[in-house]
Amino acid sequence: MRQFNNSTQPNNLTVLQDILRLMAKSPRLETIAPTILRESARLMQASAGFYIVFDEPYLSFRHQLADDKFPDVDDLMSIAEKLDYNLHVSNNLLSPLAQQFKGWVLVPIIHKKESVGLFSLLFDTEIMLSDEASMLVLSLLDSLTIITSTEKVNARHHKLMQNQNEFVRIVSHDLRSPLTSIKGFASMLEDALSDDKLKHFASKILSGVTQMTTLVDNIQDAGRYDPETGFYEMERTPTDLIDVVNKIVNTHLVPAEKGELTLGVKIADNIPIVNVDATMIERSITNLVDNAIKYTPNGGRIEVGLQKDDGDLLITISDNGYGISEDNMLQLFNRHFRIRRREHTRVKGSGLGLFIVRSVARHHDGDAFVESIEGEGSTFGIRIPLAGDNLLGASV
Repeated sequence: MRQFNNSTQPNNLTVLQDILRLMAKSPRLETIAPTILRESARLMQASAGFYIVFDEPYLSFRHQLADDKFPDVDDLMSIAEKLDYNLHVSNNLLSPLAQQFKGWVLVPIIHKKESVGLFSLLFDTEIMLSDEASMLVLSLLDSLTIITSTEKVNARHHKLMQNQNEFVRIVSHDLRSPLTSIKGFASMLEDALSDDKLKHFASKILSGVTQMTTLVDNIQDAGRYDPETGFYEMERTPTDLIDVVNKIVNTHLVPAEKGELTLGVKIADNIPIVNVDATMIERSITNLVDNAIKYTPNGGRIEVGLQKDDGDLLITISDNGYGISEDNMLQLFNRHFRIRRREHTRVKGSGLGLFIVRSVARHHDGDAFVESIEGEGSTFGIRIPLAGDNLLGASV
């Protein structure tokens, strides 16, 4: 009969403190579970042990236990479902554990009142544990329970995000075809009509379709460009950003209601060719130009700039519009955030444009930024490091 002898073991408080420090440094089951399993086996002089999480995510950790000795998972789940959160000692082992060991200690891991995992220490002799030993094991397993619950919540969140992103991708893709058809037929209808009132109605239809198309594009790009959850695969090519900027400025149509609004460029002489995803970069610059046009009052000026700043390339869009408060600047690049002010009541938008801009910048190891003074105007920008994959030849 083996009994845990606390006097021959390391200080219990030190072990618990080490586990807590490890949790704070790397709160993942892949790090915590093997450590707790190893320390528990050492402190209690167990011959082996294992810890298993049954699903979402399924994980299995083993200490000094061969694969051919591991029991059937369904059998372990059946045992865990019958136990409360406590330390259970038994000499009745499952096959094939019974071929090598004489007894085991079992502790189910509980999450939302359900057994989601099972922790076990295995002994080659019969077991008798002191109350102090039992408390020590349960203290260690409290840490394991916390991390397991966090992992399961994260796994569930990740699955929901995947489902949401897939749903958005499918819906956004499927909406494109009918929107294109509506836009095409409405445009032909507008051209064919002679009655001014009916032509006005057709133009309203076209305007609504354009808004819907822009919204669908933004929703799709926000999902696929998101650095954390997106599915977009970057395609880097040698890109002349001077051509990209000039193309956007030269082809950008300023709405007729924006009286005397001017759009210009200011490009430095030392701009290098860079290895970037041209589609992403063009999309982000277009978003910034669109925003500047929408939020700059009649008679204003917008300037697209391109310059080097130490080891970075800066793409900037400046305007002399209403400006932005410091509080709002802190949230501008968050998903769906829009500034609420009287001057913007007629401006349509989803609050995704600037989120896309920041996502594109971060895909290129850079970031987005804004500088503004209320009543004087704003400068939005993208900072791209001239280093790493952004350099020509880096991805070859």
